[in-house]
Amino acid sequence: MFSANWIYNAWADHLRQALSGGCFEGGISFDKDTLYLRFASNSNAHITLEIKFLDGHLMILTSDRVFDSLDYRKGIVQFKEIENQPIFRIVNNPADRWICIVFSNRMELWLKGFGKYGNVLLRKPQSEETLQIFRLSQKSDWEFQYPDIHENHGEFEPLAEAQTITLNDGTRITPTMIGDQSFSIPNLVDAQLQFIRKYYFEQTKQNITNNLEKKIKHLKKILSEAKRRLGDIENRRSNKELGDLILTNAHSIKPGLTKALITDYYTDQRIWIKLNPELNAAENAKKYYGKAKNEFIEISKLQEQVKTTEAALAQLENSLQSAQDAKEFKSLKPLQKSNIAKPEAKQPDTLPYKIVEFQGFTIWIGKNNKANDQMLKLCQKNDLWLHAKDVAGSHVVLRKKGAEFPQAVIEFAAQQAAKNSKAKTQQVVPVIATLRKFVSKPKNAAFGEVNVMKEEIIDAFIK
Repeated sequence: MFSANWIYNAWADHLRQALSGGCFEGGISFDKDTLYLRFASNSNAHITLEIKFLDGHLMILTSDRVFDSLDYRKGIVQFKEIENQPIFRIVNNPADRWICIVFSNRMELWLKGFGKYGNVLLRKPQSEETLQIFRLSQKSDWEFQYPDIHENHGEFEPLAEAQTITLNDGTRITPTMIGDQSFSIPNLVDAQLQFIRKYYFEQTKQNITNNLEKKIKHLKKILSEAKRRLGDIENRRSNKELGDLILTNAHSIKPGLTKALITDYYTDQRIWIKLNPELNAAENAKKYYGKAKNEFIEISKLQEQVKTTEAALAQLENSLQSAQDAKEFKSLKPLQKSNIAKPEAKQPDTLPYKIVEFQGFTIWIGKNNKANDQMLKLCQKNDLWLHAKDVAGSHVVLRKKGAEFPQAVIEFAAQQAAKNSKAKTQQVVPVIATLRKFVSKPKNAAFGEVNVMKEEIIDAFIK
């Protein structure tokens, strides 16, 4: 933005006049993007240059900041080799973007523009060797090829075809005018400060907006999943009603049956009810009542999930609108002070599983052993169940969608099972995959413990 060659010409001319007969008093920095260079002129006036880097672009500013001993303890002293050295001359090239300050000991302090590769360098006298660089990320500057400085160029003269600079607030800068004011270094510094304030405002606003949008997207996913699950429960047959029907027809249900055809007095139709052949009618009814109880608990949790998520979502959307409408820092301060726009803020999530989406399929990953059992009760019989073989880990459920599971989706789900297991440090992990209907929970089993009646082994490759 401010790395046009004529900008450096103007600064070189200004520094020649302001620092003539002066010396370098010292340099200090408090972060990687700001460097203060303090000079004394021959009239004992103190001049401080603030060299600021925005996305690598070097900007020269003047500063009235006064440093004390506490600042020097907190900051990093820069360029000690030229402290108290008188200034010999200041050199620049009208066609290039650098300024070289030569000191009486012949050391050279270079202000190098070059777009995003700006830096401040200290060069040894009569040598191509770089002694120190400010922006250490610019490793190539240790081998910087220095231009010839034997010719000391004269006064700055406005260029006839100089590049016009347009700031983020619409201000236009030319070698003769800054907006509606004449060009001068003080006016240039004021314009640059306005640009910096606008730059940091837009950056802060964008960061807050991005964080809020990510949180809103996350909450919408949670809300959608909770509502979908509530809809599934609402649309399927009540487990309590199935238990009632089994008890009502207990006299006609013989032991050892895997299913029974029963008259449904709720609809006056004949329906099949799945039974456990190892249990009698009363025990099968009790099993369905247990499912109904779990179902009631799940509904309560899901309803609470919807309520809290909708409230949080409304708050985030209001904050997002406020951020998008903000025109100045004052409007962003309430969002900065609160946790609502911080990326690390946790969102309400009472589901026992994490949700991962892949190629349109939904994958559940159990959060712990107890959550694994809960998740097992929530999924459907034709969902695909996966678990790393012979090691502890999360249960993974690939939700049924369509006629079959694509192989790429199964392999991805297997990777999730491997990554969320004790075998996650291995490169290849064998993973059990089977339909949910082939997974059962033994009586009095520990949390997460299951029996698998039919399984397939998939080799999951962890990248």
